[in-house]
Amino acid sequence: ISPVISTIVIVSVAIAMSIAVAYWMMGITGSFTRFERLDITSAYATVDGNFTIKIKVKNSGSASATIDLILINGRPTADYANVTVTNLLTTLEPGKSVDGTIVLPKGGTFVSGMGVELVLQTAAGRQYPKTIQLP
Repeated sequence: ISPVISTIVIVSVAIAMSIAVAYWMMGITGSFTRFERLDITSAYATVDGNFTIKIKVKNSGSASATIDLILINGRPTADYANVTVTNLLTTLEPGKSVDGTIVLPKGGTFVSGMGVELVLQTAAGRQYPKTIQLP
């Protein structure tokens, strides 16, 4: 093979390999830059025998987020008697949202006018707080 043809072959192989490495690096970078981010887009409380907190949560990150624990005033909901959580302990894909409710018993621990700090904790350990005033 002449030196000119061998040089062209070597250069074209080098260009093809550099393109392959560039695509591979972009794939690795994309997997490491994914993040979760939950936004509590609305949260309010109503009263009808019990306090009902309605909450809407949206995953505005680029990775799925699994809500695995809800804290009320720093304690898990399981520590309270008669507290029920509906539709919040779930996995949210990027761009998706969920509407959930938390029902708190009126009287005793939870009274009108009280501020309640809700914290949504994900499986990744991130916490998303929201304070709600009970009516």
